[in-house]
Amino acid sequence: MDEYLCRAKRKITFCLVSFLLMGVGGFSLTFVHSRALYLTLLIALFALSGLLAWGLYEKMHMSMNYTNRLMRFLVLNTALYTLLFFAFIFTKHLALWCATPFLAPVCLLLSAVVSNPLEKRNNRHYLLKAKERLREMPAIKIGITGSYAKTSVKNALTHFLSQKYKTLVTPANYNTPLGIAKTLQEATGNEEICVFEMGARRKGDIRELCEMISPTVGVLTGIAPQHLETFGSQEVLLKEKGELARFVPSNDMVFYNLTDPLVSTLYRERIGKKIGVGFVEGEYLIQQVEITSGGSSFSLVHGKDRLRISLKSVGKACVINVALAAAIALELGVPANRIEESARELTGAPHRFEVMESGGVTVIDDSYNINPIGAAVALDTLCYFGEGRKVVYCSGMVELGKEEEKCNLELGKKIAECCSLAIVAEGRYGDMVERGIKRANCACKIMRVKNTEEASLLFKKVLKRGDVLLIMSDLPRDYLV
Repeated sequence: MDEYLCRAKRKITFCLVSFLLMGVGGFSLTFVHSRALYLTLLIALFALSGLLAWGLYEKMHMSMNYTNRLMRFLVLNTALYTLLFFAFIFTKHLALWCATPFLAPVCLLLSAVVSNPLEKRNNRHYLLKAKERLREMPAIKIGITGSYAKTSVKNALTHFLSQKYKTLVTPANYNTPLGIAKTLQEATGNEEICVFEMGARRKGDIRELCEMISPTVGVLTGIAPQHLETFGSQEVLLKEKGELARFVPSNDMVFYNLTDPLVSTLYRERIGKKIGVGFVEGEYLIQQVEITSGGSSFSLVHGKDRLRISLKSVGKACVINVALAAAIALELGVPANRIEESARELTGAPHRFEVMESGGVTVIDDSYNINPIGAAVALDTLCYFGEGRKVVYCSGMVELGKEEEKCNLELGKKIAECCSLAIVAEGRYGDMVERGIKRANCACKIMRVKNTEEASLLFKKVLKRGDVLLIMSDLPRDYLV
């Protein structure tokens, strides 16, 4: 309850400001004797208070993604709210009219009750058409899942496959049934391979996606203690991610990132065709890894065959992701020379260890989807960047359930070992990270900021030419309250 109230603080403030705007304005209008003028001004006040409240809403960074579904919901909610307004506008009890902002949750609930059956019916129809479309497509269907690296592997794999095949791929984070259905609207029907990213926040999500896609190739990128608030335990999370491998027929291929211990567990459980990629075990081995601040290179060995792959991206994580993608492409018939030639053209996904220069400072943006494994790899990779100070901005890790304090304390310890300055956002997750830094007893200075905006201003003051800044997380503002 305390966490809910903390995250709801902005919404409560929003309602209070709306109440004051309408209350003070409504009371002032009681001195207007003309009934017609009174009603006109009252309606104008309602519209004005709405505009002012909306400006406040935007100022408080409570932004929304205006999908078609949300627009339908907002139209219905606005209609109900307006009906309430006109119902109360003729009452003699002004206080009741002024209290209409606090009836907003009632309107939201009513709108949800009315719209939910219609939206479910619309979604079922939408998904049914997508399933039929998929069944009609003769293309090879690849499903990629994991707690991390799904998008990076997907992008690299699509790049390699496009050297030989016509491909369809889910853009950005379209990793839900509706996202995949939307992607299929762009399909021409001539695609030879379809690559689908498959996300999961709770038990049953992967099974639902498998039943929709019917993948003939499975890929498991990595498993970290993530979304444990919805999964409940790491065991449930492991079983959920393993659904993809259990769904793919035994005579079809499932690829595993064997550098991840939990994925290795699923690899050993697989009864059927499986292909592992790792440093010390697997059908494909990653060898002769070289990482500098200018890029990375490695050899991918399969029996007597050896590829030498060079990348613009930096770090162990990108080496693993590209190696996994290259192994899949090779098994699907893409020539080795095309993979070697096109690998240098690969660019990293936004906010996933994205390296840039700004005023003599190297900035590494790794702010997307922070998790314990990815954070440790990112901090280790800092060692490859020059002799300047290593600075990190971190807000902490969320949705880890019972593991959140332990993981954030370990993150703080790792930061202290790698960095000379840690800029940590306020909030209970940041507090855990700070305690971890202090417990490490290292010479790591700590500075606290309220949010990302304040951190950006601080960067300009404290960073010097030659420094390396790692931005590890950018939490939603509700978490920073």
